[in-house]
Amino acid sequence: MKRLFSISIMLLTLAGCSGPKEEDNSVAYMVEASPPPQDQNKTVELVDAMPVEEDRETSGAASGTVMEKKFIKTGRIEFETDDADATHKTIMESVRANKAYVSRDEENRSGKAVSYTIVVHVPAASFETFLASATKGVTDFREKSISNEDVTAQYVDTESRLKTKKDIENRYRALLVKANTVKEILEIERELGEIRTDIEATEAQFRQLKGDIKYSTLHIVFYKPIDTSNPFLTELADAFRQGVGNIRAFAVVLVAVWPFALLAIGVIAGFNWWRKRRKALLEKEAAELPS
Repeated sequence: MKRLFSISIMLLTLAGCSGPKEEDNSVAYMVEASPPPQDQNKTVELVDAMPVEEDRETSGAASGTVMEKKFIKTGRIEFETDDADATHKTIMESVRANKAYVSRDEENRSGKAVSYTIVVHVPAASFETFLASATKGVTDFREKSISNEDVTAQYVDTESRLKTKKDIENRYRALLVKANTVKEILEIERELGEIRTDIEATEAQFRQLKGDIKYSTLHIVFYKPIDTSNPFLTELADAFRQGVGNIRAFAVVLVAVWPFALLAIGVIAGFNWWRKRRKALLEKEAAELPS
């Protein structure tokens, strides 16, 4: 009896040891035997084709490089001058010397002064040199403000988005080569058209941003007061301008009321005709009466 009991315990022990091993083998077999899906839809293919954007801070730290700061510098100065022509000449000479260019050059006259506005775009590295040479001899500025905007994050973001869009475009072109049906070709071409439009818009923004970084903008306003020491001449000039304005206003009113003027002329002409006709009838009746 004891021998039978011992044999039973040994069998149970062996069964318990072999059970988990068979289960592990079964799991291992299931993992190895599960095949990857062979037929994937197009959406999954496009998603898999898109590149994974790396974290900028991580990639920068890994490469050990520091991104150069990008700035957009703008300024505005305003001052009085005794010789507007000489000041204008000095500014233009400074523009040529510093390889800048002018996008606006205006002259405005008022009753008390003649003002000039010049907008200059100068290479960022030459901004301070240009400012000093263009305002040489000016000691009193009515306004002088310079701003330096940090656009490094915007620059990096725009550059990264442009690179990502171009990578996606290349993936779509690769898919277009492998397309087998007309439907797939049309769908991929439609996606290519949309991504190309996005790329062109982003490229335009990036070019504008790089241009603003490369060339700083300076608004220069200078003015020369008009001599009004002779009150009589000033009043005479004002009266002449007022007379011209009155003539202009009268002409405008006359053009606006011309239908009423024609109507009045017609009424007066009709009344004169009727009066002459009545007078003629009265004279005729008087002549026919017996004397």
